[in-house]
Amino acid sequence: MKKIIIFLLFVFLISGVSHAQFGDILKKATDNVTKVELLEEKNITTSIEDALPVAFWLKDLNEYDEPTEPENYNFSLTPGYYKYVLQSYCLKAGTKGPTKGSGYLLAPLKGKRNDIVYNVVTNSANHPEIDQRDIQVFLWGVIYGTKFTDYPIEFQNKIRPLLTTSEMTDLSFDLKNVPLEVMPDDIKSVAKYYHDFRAKLTNPSSAYSDIEGMAMLSGVLPEDPFSKYVQKGLWAYIGDGFYGRSMPQGYQRTIQEIYRPAKVNATKDGKGRLTALENDGYKIEIVYDDEQGRDVVSFSGQGDYPVWRFKSIKLSSENGLNSTVVENTGWMVKDKGLTLKKGGSNKYEPVMDDPMYTDYSGRVNDGKRTLKDFDEYRKEKKMQPLKDKQDECWADYHTMKGLKAATNPLDKSGQMNWIQKTLRLVTDWWNNSSGALAGEENNDNGNKRVDFRKFPAVPATNGMQRIISSERRRTE
Repeated sequence: MKKIIIFLLFVFLISGVSHAQFGDILKKATDNVTKVELLEEKNITTSIEDALPVAFWLKDLNEYDEPTEPENYNFSLTPGYYKYVLQSYCLKAGTKGPTKGSGYLLAPLKGKRNDIVYNVVTNSANHPEIDQRDIQVFLWGVIYGTKFTDYPIEFQNKIRPLLTTSEMTDLSFDLKNVPLEVMPDDIKSVAKYYHDFRAKLTNPSSAYSDIEGMAMLSGVLPEDPFSKYVQKGLWAYIGDGFYGRSMPQGYQRTIQEIYRPAKVNATKDGKGRLTALENDGYKIEIVYDDEQGRDVVSFSGQGDYPVWRFKSIKLSSENGLNSTVVENTGWMVKDKGLTLKKGGSNKYEPVMDDPMYTDYSGRVNDGKRTLKDFDEYRKEKKMQPLKDKQDECWADYHTMKGLKAATNPLDKSGQMNWIQKTLRLVTDWWNNSSGALAGEENNDNGNKRVDFRKFPAVPATNGMQRIISSERRRTE
């Protein structure tokens, strides 16, 4: 900084500028030092702090459904659960790569050069002739301030199809060359790393392994009290009816899963109970046991509790071509599980399908936690509290839990495909209901294109890479 001030003072003495003008020049110069010091960090800023709220209601999706990998990676999808194995890219050099069990969340792509990064990754799908490694080298250059014209001509020609003319112009401006010695000590080493990394990227003799070795740190990260713990494979809503999650297998390969719940037609009776689910020829019909006294369960010494029992659950497919009925099996909590009478009824006679008190209280407590989680989710998204929809959420949650428990024995081994497809109605209906409670409406079952490139995977642990997925299939 002292050298800059001395230089500006010399300019002031020989040029005759006024004191006011000199003050403005000095302020701009010192401001620019700060800006240049942080410029590389501003180009892509996405971090765990930007992460999308976790769609907690999807946490057990893979327990009830299996993703399919489409033959065609065109990403125009009808409702379903999909899996892609994709080429992906590191967006933060000088960090460690994903490890087994690493938790990642999705976050919006942010920063001064987010548009260029997004466009390069998007356009790469149309240019399979450009090697993944060349794209990775270029993305590091975009993020860390490498001039496009500093690359060897051969490399420029390779990458040029991924860029617009204006992007090439933007990338041809150089960083302000602030001498390292005038930078504060706390960022001097970081600035030197960026300087040396840019030199490595543009050196024609640099092998990819040399560049990768500088970008990828080895060893084990030290404990960081400011890092967060994130479970692997958490879902987030990414817009237009789609949910996504990223599971990097290293920075070059990511498993990307997409879930789009189908819009399921639901019918309810006068008591607000679900009586039918139907979509695309598949149907579930529910008849409740409304005989006197069957809407209560009694636990000795604990009291009488409200319950709905299923008299029959009929599953059918392809407009009745296949069908099966489950009779007198299963129950669900009603009326928030409030105690009706202390001590238990002397007149109550237990039957075979009665729940144990631990099962009943467990479902009640799970329901309470779910309501609380929805309120937290809505708070994180700056939405109104659940309040007026609590009863609806409670009823839907316990219907879903009851139906899944009652129908679970039907197809444990997955032998009957039509039953599996029919039971998927329960999952889709619940996830649509959950999405609506969380402000994510889905009213369309037609083809839609999903775009997950706007949401790179960000690590919970400080010092690990940000990973962005492309639409290019990773075949090895």
